[in-house]
Amino acid sequence: MTTHSEDEAPLPHSTSSAPEPGAHTDPQHGDPQAGAPGHAHGEGGGTLLGRWQGLALLVVLLAAATIGFSSRGVSAPVGADGSSDVFSAARASEAAAPAVAEPRPVGSDADAEAHALLSDRLAELGFETTTQESIGARTVSGADTDTDTGAGFGSAGYTRNLVATRPGTDPTGTIVLGTHIDSVPNAPGAADAGVGLAVILETVRALGPEAQRNDLVILLVDGEEPGLLGSQAFVDAHAGDLTEPVVVLNHEARGVSGRPTVTRSNGPMHLVYGAMPHPEFESLTGALFEFIPNDTDFTVYREAGWWGMDMAITDDSWAYHSPQDDAAHLDRGTLQHYGDMTLALTRDLAQRDLGALEERAGEQPVQTTAPWGIIALPPVAVGVISVLAPMALLAAVLVRRRRGELTLPGVLGGVLAGLVAVMFGAGAGALLWEAAAAASPEMLSQTTGEPVRAELFFVAELMAAAAVVAGAWVLARILITRQALLHGAAITMLLLLTSLGLLLPGLGMAMILPAAVAAIGALAAVLLPPAVGLVVRAVALVIVGWTLGAQISALMEFGIASSAGGLAGTTILTVAAAAPLFLGRRVRARHRARRPHRVLIPVLPAVLAIGLTLGASAVTLASPEPIQERVTAHVDGASGQTTWDATGTTDWGEQLDGTTATTELEPLTYDLRADTADGRTDAELTITAPRDASEFLLLPEEGTLTDVTVDGTPVRAEGGLGEIRIVGVRAGQTITIEFSLAAGAELTVRETIFEPSLAGGWTEPAEDVSLVQPRVTVSSTIRTS
Repeated sequence: MTTHSEDEAPLPHSTSSAPEPGAHTDPQHGDPQAGAPGHAHGEGGGTLLGRWQGLALLVVLLAAATIGFSSRGVSAPVGADGSSDVFSAARASEAAAPAVAEPRPVGSDADAEAHALLSDRLAELGFETTTQESIGARTVSGADTDTDTGAGFGSAGYTRNLVATRPGTDPTGTIVLGTHIDSVPNAPGAADAGVGLAVILETVRALGPEAQRNDLVILLVDGEEPGLLGSQAFVDAHAGDLTEPVVVLNHEARGVSGRPTVTRSNGPMHLVYGAMPHPEFESLTGALFEFIPNDTDFTVYREAGWWGMDMAITDDSWAYHSPQDDAAHLDRGTLQHYGDMTLALTRDLAQRDLGALEERAGEQPVQTTAPWGIIALPPVAVGVISVLAPMALLAAVLVRRRRGELTLPGVLGGVLAGLVAVMFGAGAGALLWEAAAAASPEMLSQTTGEPVRAELFFVAELMAAAAVVAGAWVLARILITRQALLHGAAITMLLLLTSLGLLLPGLGMAMILPAAVAAIGALAAVLLPPAVGLVVRAVALVIVGWTLGAQISALMEFGIASSAGGLAGTTILTVAAAAPLFLGRRVRARHRARRPHRVLIPVLPAVLAIGLTLGASAVTLASPEPIQERVTAHVDGASGQTTWDATGTTDWGEQLDGTTATTELEPLTYDLRADTADGRTDAELTITAPRDASEFLLLPEEGTLTDVTVDGTPVRAEGGLGEIRIVGVRAGQTITIEFSLAAGAELTVRETIFEPSLAGGWTEPAEDVSLVQPRVTVSSTIRTS
C-alpha cells in the first residue's frame, strides 16, 4: 500500500478538501485536473525522481550558498621571510607599528611624531617627501545636519599633510595611494586608517625603488576624522600640480577584520578591476553612502574629478573609533588581502596608458560581484532585466494555469502571502535585535552599536524570519495550493526587485540578477522536457545559492546594528524568488492543506530565535573585551561648575553619570572686536588655545554665522553656518575668526578637551572599562554688543 502526503494528488475516487476556488476540475471525478496525458510519468510524485528531487534541489541550493559564503575569505598572511616582490602582512605591520602605537588626533604630539616617522620611512624607500601645512575647510549643508536651525555646519583645521612623490619615466597620468594619518582621540587607529598606512608602506617597498611609467604620489593626509580637512586642503592647493588623469586608491576601515572591498569608485575603474586578485565591489555600497553618515577622503577626491576607488574593511566594527582599534585586534589575513589587492592594482596602473581609458571615462555601469569577477552593466540593462524577469515568471504562471495546475486567484493569494512574509519577516529580525540591544546595552559598541560577537544574532534573525515565513505558509496553504503560493510569492519578490531596479539600479542589481536567472529557469522548467528542465533548475539554484551565500557573508560583516532585518529580508527575497524552481515541468494540481494544527510549525523557529538571542547575548557579555563607556564633563567656563554625563553601561559609569563637581582650568583667553550696523554685527574673535589638540566650537545664540574666515581662510556655506568647529589647535597658538551674526546675539565658544582627568569629580575606571572618546567641554558665553 502507498500512502500520500496532503500535497500529493488524491486517488481518483478518494474524498478530499474542496479544490481551490476557480480551479480546473476533471468532469468525471470533480478533482483538480492532473495535467496533460502522461503526467503519471512526470515530476509530481509518481516516480522516485519526482518524490526526491525537491529535497535534492534544496541540497543544491544550500551547498551553493555555503560555497558562496565561504568564497569571501581572506588571504593567508605572508611572513617576514616572504619573497621581496610580494606583499607581506608581517612586514607591513612592522613598518606601520611605530606610527599606530598610540592615539594621534589632529594637532597632537603623537600626530606630529607619526608624520615624522612616515616621512623618514618614505624617504628611505626613495621618495621625495614634503609637508603641506595649511588650513583645510569644509561645510556640510543644512539638509544634512542636526542643528536646530537647519543651517550648515562648518569645519576648519590646522593640518599637516605628508606628500611623497616619485616621477614616472613616461607619465600618462598620476597614481595616488592615499589614506589619513590622524585617528580619533583615545583610539590608536591601527585599522582606521593605520591599515592604509601599513598597506601603502609595504606596497611601495614591494614595487621597488625603480620609477614606474606613471607618476606615483603617496598622499597621507591629516584631519580626516574631524571633517576631511587635509584632503580638502591638498586638493585646493595642489590638485593642479598632478599629471592628469589622476587615479586614487583610497584606503579606509570601519572594522578590524573581514574581506577588503571596493566601496565606491569614479571613472573607468570597471576596466581595471581584473588586475586585483579576488576583487569585490557592489554598486549597492556606493549608493548607501548617499544615506549613511559615514564619509571618507574619497568624497573630496571625487569632487575634484579624480578617478579611482574607495576601499575598506567593515567586520568587527565594535572596535571602530575605540581603544580596541589597535594592532593586536587587526586581523593579519585581512591586512594581507588588502595589500594583495593594492599591490596588484598599483602595478597595473603604474604601467598602463591611462589616457587610453579617457574615451570610456563617462561610463557609469552598475556593478556586482560574481565568482569569476566583477560584472558591469549599463543601468538601462539592469532596468531591462528587471522588467523581463517578472514577465518570464508570469509566462510560466500562464502556462501552468492553462494546464490546470493553478489559478490566478490562487496566485494572487500567493502574492499577498509573499508580501506579508517579507515585510513581517524582516521586521521580526529587526525587532528581535532591538529587543536584545535594549535588554543588554552594555554589550554594544558606543560608536556603531555592534556587539563583540554577532554571529548568533544573525542566526537568530534568520530563525525569526523562518517563524514568520512558516506561519505565512501554513495559513496560506489552508486557502490556496502549493503551486499558487510558490509562484505568487515569487511574483511579489520580483515586482519589489523590479521597482528597485528601475528606480535605484545600484541598490538592486546584486539581487536582481539571480532573481532573473530564477525566473528564466522557472519558465524553462515549464517548457523543457523533465530531465533537461531539472538540469536547468539545478543550475539556476546554484547561481541563486552562491549569490545568497555571498550576500549573507557581506551583510554579516556590515554588522547586525547596521543591517538588522536586512539579512532576513534579503534571504526571504532571494529564496522566495527562486521558489518555483522546486516545481517541475508538470505537477499535479495540489489541494489546499486544511490541517489547522500545523499552525504550531512556526513555534519551533520562534523558540530557536529567542534561545539563540539569549545565547548570543550571553556569549557577547562573556567576551574578554572591556565594556565601552562614553563620558563627557560639561564645564561652565565662568564658574567651573561641572556636570558629568555617562552612558552608564557599567557600575562605574552609572555612578559617575549625573554627578557634579567644580573644575579649575586655565580660562579661555580671547579678544573680541565688533562693529554693528544694519542689524548685523561684524566681529573679529582672537582666541589663544590653552592646550594641545583643542577643538573650538562657535555657536550663535540665534541665526547663523556668515562671512566666516579662520586665519584668513574662508569657510563658505550658502545660507550661513549654524555652528563652526576649529580643530588641530596647539597650546599657545592664537587663531583669528572673522564672522558676521545678528546684532546683539550672544556667541557660545565651547572648547573640547579629550583628557577627562582634567575635570573635577573624575575617578579612574577599572581595567574592564574602555573609554570611547571621553571629553571635557568648557563653554563660555561672549557678548558681541
